[in-house]
Amino acid sequence: MKKILIPILVLASLASCKKETKPNDNKDISLETLIKNNDVKGLKAYKENQKLKIDSLTKSLSKVNEKLNELGVSSLKEGFVKIQKLEPSSFAHTIDLQGNVKTDEDVTITPQFNGVLTLFVKEGQRVSRGQVLGRIDDGGLQDKLKQAQIQVSAVKSQLEQVKSRANLAKITYQKQAKLWQQKIGSEFQYLQAKTAYEASKMQVRATESQVRATQKSVDYVKASLAKTTIRAPFSGVVDEVITQNGQVVGPGTRIVKLVALGMMKVEANVPEIYLANIKKGTPVKVILPTINKTINTSVRLVGNYINPQNRTFNIQIPIRNEDGIVKPNLLAKLEIQDYVNPSAIQVENQYVYEDAEHKNYVFVAENINGKKAVAKKVFVGIGEKSANTVEISTGLQSGDFIITDGSKSLVNGQKVKID
Repeated sequence: MKKILIPILVLASLASCKKETKPNDNKDISLETLIKNNDVKGLKAYKENQKLKIDSLTKSLSKVNEKLNELGVSSLKEGFVKIQKLEPSSFAHTIDLQGNVKTDEDVTITPQFNGVLTLFVKEGQRVSRGQVLGRIDDGGLQDKLKQAQIQVSAVKSQLEQVKSRANLAKITYQKQAKLWQQKIGSEFQYLQAKTAYEASKMQVRATESQVRATQKSVDYVKASLAKTTIRAPFSGVVDEVITQNGQVVGPGTRIVKLVALGMMKVEANVPEIYLANIKKGTPVKVILPTINKTINTSVRLVGNYINPQNRTFNIQIPIRNEDGIVKPNLLAKLEIQDYVNPSAIQVENQYVYEDAEHKNYVFVAENINGKKAVAKKVFVGIGEKSANTVEISTGLQSGDFIITDGSKSLVNGQKVKID
């Protein structure tokens, strides 16, 4: 009796679909009118109406197929499928951004002294920290330094003589003081020795002050002379020679541009929604497509300021450039690993489906008997997504057999053959 009623139900369902074709035809005519009139609002409403119909029809057909399958009269054939046993594995979510390569040290060197420039380097030359890049004519500072040093030597020699006399005056005073205490000698001799000693001490202090003054002159000339020498503040490459030999320069004149290529950095602007996920030490894969190079590194600095114009914050990522291939201003692709689950249940994106009620589901194989099994529809919770896989938060567990190839056209309870 059931077998007779079911075909009747199917025919009735098909008949009802045919009866609804006229309204659909009217809608088609209405659609043509909407298109002709460029009615944006009407077209959007029509689209939503059709989507609701498709969802409703899909849901109804799914229920019919499931019921037919339960009654054992399904017209669906046993499909060939492939299965995969789920095991916990590491899942990583990445943020894909674009950044710009910069150098950590990039300066234009300017002199601190006025004069004629003599340059010792050329463009492209590698230099070391502290290496002399050029000199400026000192304008007679060397001669002034020699004179000041001679003066310092003379005053120091004078100081030694003064100290020697002061020491003799001290001894004389001490002797006269002892004699005076013993009531030997005159008071005049005692006072004379004391006065001579006090005078010698004042002369020592005056001469020491003179030594310090002349030494300051020497130090000043030396400091001025040091400004005539242009040195490299760090090891790097002379990227550009701006001012040539023989030109008169002064403070602010741009001499050479020096770039350090040993350690570079990538700067990128990250949307503020990721602020809580990106920290110092967050792993990053830097891809430089122009030179076909990939570097694994980590975030060195996270900015403390949100740009109000684009709602982003800045990050810096260091990259080593031992071979010197990486150049400033190269474009870089960044894969920032902002989330890691070391023991996640994950499924390829293409095997996770969404029904008319926007619920996610997969098919798992149950009652496996050799090459035969039954497909079960399992609703799942979705976690993070990567380029190819999705993290399953609920619904599946380790040891489940998920149906992969061939799962798209399955219905709940359908018998399948494992390929």
